[in-house]
Amino acid sequence: MFKLYYQKKASDSERVELMNFLENDHYQEQIKDLISNLITDDSKDNTLAQEVSNDILTSIFQTTRNEEVDNNVAESSDQPRSERYHVVNNWRYWLAAAVISGIAVLGGYSLIPSHPQTLPLQNFVGKDLPPGNDRAQLALWDGTIVELGNGVDSKVPQNSGVKINISEGEIISDKKSYSVGYNTLSTPLGGQYKVILPDGSKAWLNAGSSIRFPTAFTGDKRTVAMSGEVYFEIQRNKQMPFTVQLSDKKVDGGNMEVTVLGTHFNISSYADEPSIKTTLVEGAVEIKQGNVKKVLLPGEQARVSHGANKSAILIKTVDTQGVVAWKEGRFEFNGNVQEIMRQIARWYNVQVRYEGNTDKKAFTGAISRKNNISDVLKMLELTGEVQFVIDNGTIVVKPVH
Repeated sequence: MFKLYYQKKASDSERVELMNFLENDHYQEQIKDLISNLITDDSKDNTLAQEVSNDILTSIFQTTRNEEVDNNVAESSDQPRSERYHVVNNWRYWLAAAVISGIAVLGGYSLIPSHPQTLPLQNFVGKDLPPGNDRAQLALWDGTIVELGNGVDSKVPQNSGVKINISEGEIISDKKSYSVGYNTLSTPLGGQYKVILPDGSKAWLNAGSSIRFPTAFTGDKRTVAMSGEVYFEIQRNKQMPFTVQLSDKKVDGGNMEVTVLGTHFNISSYADEPSIKTTLVEGAVEIKQGNVKKVLLPGEQARVSHGANKSAILIKTVDTQGVVAWKEGRFEFNGNVQEIMRQIARWYNVQVRYEGNTDKKAFTGAISRKNNISDVLKMLELTGEVQFVIDNGTIVVKPVH
């Protein structure tokens, strides 16, 4: 049945049966075997490496040509809040949608005897770029600067209020610190890091991000300030709410606050993105922008456009696993190629240049952030819609057609 679907010979009832099969997690290993068998008839001498097999399951990219439909849904304010902007980024649905049109392209993955192979771009020029890693800079309240990660033997003064766990890529606030000052943790492009705050709350910083936090929380609330992208897991304390402050530099007085009691949420506030996005995974948060306040429910995302002249908070339902995939070591793409390339540029610390019209090229899919950049771009190239040239630290993006 799987092969008939791939060959476009399946009946309507067979297609429905296959969709039900793909939606069942119990059959994930069998699905991997089916993919492998479709690509090669010699399953004894050639096996699909585990890492490549997993990437195939979560990296079947599908060119999206019906963006106008999605945009029309996005603009409709008549739909119930729970239905607006609903996005599904489950690998089973990517696979189901791509079996007909995408599996043939998997021939681009060489089945390998025992070890994964690198998949170089045909237009590759110069040195390949490795993925980002655990590294950051810590500016302590007394002016001391500490470099973290990248093989540096990092040490902090005893009275700094923090400890460093190099093996885990994290700093830990010392709860015994009584002198209150503010430390700032910053990740460069190509870096990530984690901080455990004085109350035990946790914050993961994506590339090109920062968080300013005190050595101890005092008073009636806990307050930090951030930029870039940070995922938070907040310890509950009804007597001392937790507040994240953000600043929109494009608007005077355009400060935004996210207030929580105890919850898991992600904030993306990169200046090169069109909006600030707060995504709630668990619990509840209140978003305040100017005089406007909105409360988020789990699975919802609040968007505040950069540079908006008026306070406006747009709420939509999203796939939270896709939003926070970066924290788990994955890219999950669901957008146009320029949005995707901004993520790639930050993680690999690379410049991007566009040649030709690529605005309407959009993709859905996922791949590990542990891959070299050539492997990630190869995945995108397999759609047949875009091509890339890596030239000494710059990626050139071109349309195929």
